[in-house]
Amino acid sequence: MANQVNSLVEDIKKNLSQCSASRKDEMRVMQAMLSDPDYEVNVYGKTGIVDTYNPCKDFRSMCSSIISSAAKVPTAEAESMMSNYSVKKNEASSMVNISKEFINTYLHTGRKLPLGGREMSDISLTLKNVPAKVRPCPHKIGVNEDGSNMYSRNPTTVEAHESIKVQAPCPAWIKGSSNQ
Repeated sequence: MANQVNSLVEDIKKNLSQCSASRKDEMRVMQAMLSDPDYEVNVYGKTGIVDTYNPCKDFRSMCSSIISSAAKVPTAEAESMMSNYSVKKNEASSMVNISKEFINTYLHTGRKLPLGGREMSDISLTLKNVPAKVRPCPHKIGVNEDGSNMYSRNPTTVEAHESIKVQAPCPAWIKGSSNQ
């Protein structure tokens, strides 16, 4: 089971024909992350690695706490029950849904959502309101003599909507290493 997550990520990347959404791959990655006790990521701060994070251990700890509290089972017994637990597809699907809804809901607070420093990134998300605007939009009106398409640019109204602003400056730990 070691490197289950990394192998899966590489397999998905290798077989990718286009950058599109895949509910199946979302669930596969979540299932692997929550089931693979060897998958761990380094968490970076201004000076470099400051911690590690293991989604499987965190998930198992949360579940054993729930089992212990809800079923009045001793903590050690609940931890033992979860120690070799393998996440099912429907549970992974629920965790994907919860994760997405957390992001959507939290951004509506107006606060920035830092995703945490990783080796090559320090990404944060904020909600952005995009006002309505009129912009030119190409419309096909025919075919030129050479066979290419002929277009006109008609004004089209783009309604006001919400978007996510991504902030991803060069991480301090990368900037610092290039100055040495």
